[in-house]
Amino acid sequence: MSEPYPDVIARFYDAVYTSVRDGVDNDWYLDRMAAAGGPVLEIGVGTGRLLTEARRRGIDAWGIDVSPAMIACCRAKLAPQDRGRVSVADAVTMRPDRRFALVCAPFRVLSHVYDIEDQLRLLDAVHDCLRPGGSFIFDLYVPNLKLLLDGLPEHTDFDGEHAPGRRLRRFVQAAPADLSSQRNRVRMSFLWDDEDGEHRDEWSFEMRFYFRFEIEHLVARSKLVLERIHGDFSGGPVAAHSSDFVAICRRPAR
Repeated sequence: MSEPYPDVIARFYDAVYTSVRDGVDNDWYLDRMAAAGGPVLEIGVGTGRLLTEARRRGIDAWGIDVSPAMIACCRAKLAPQDRGRVSVADAVTMRPDRRFALVCAPFRVLSHVYDIEDQLRLLDAVHDCLRPGGSFIFDLYVPNLKLLLDGLPEHTDFDGEHAPGRRLRRFVQAAPADLSSQRNRVRMSFLWDDEDGEHRDEWSFEMRFYFRFEIEHLVARSKLVLERIHGDFSGGPVAAHSSDFVAICRRPAR
């Protein structure tokens, strides 16, 4: 597993991802949470990008994350009676005290699980906390090999405000990927204004990339059954132009 997201990521997560991610997957996950017919567990709940809206809609949603900073941000946005619904936990070793109709891992959570043994442990842990017939849904990015091999020079991917009148910029850089381990190292740098002046912080981390048939083989080795992989959040097939793998798995009913 990668290191938990630090305070600087948690602090500015909503400001950045409301701009760069919302609208891509929100409706797809929230619609399936609403249709689950029972409790839902979100792995990598983060600051509550999906879970807070799920609770507003009356969905019986729960969440875990390995980052205490992210969980603290999420709890701060929840009603007092809902704050116990999110907790610090690792999906690889999780042992929830309830069974779920749906487990989801949005926005490339599995890219932070590097090793095959941990990937399989996570899939089996998901199986064990699902009700018979329950579903596991997740997404991963489709690797662009040229981009991965070339790396990504530092560029600004967000320039806005983190509070009224307070500027925030995020700079992202990626080193050329290591194809032998299927990992690439990303560095995020933040430059922001506060009352006491300008501040800067950065964090680097690795992401694991997956290929389509690798995902199929991983699920086949687990207790879960893979129903299908889409190439986008509209239900389209995986194709040369696809940027996302969207996987739908199920715990067998018997």
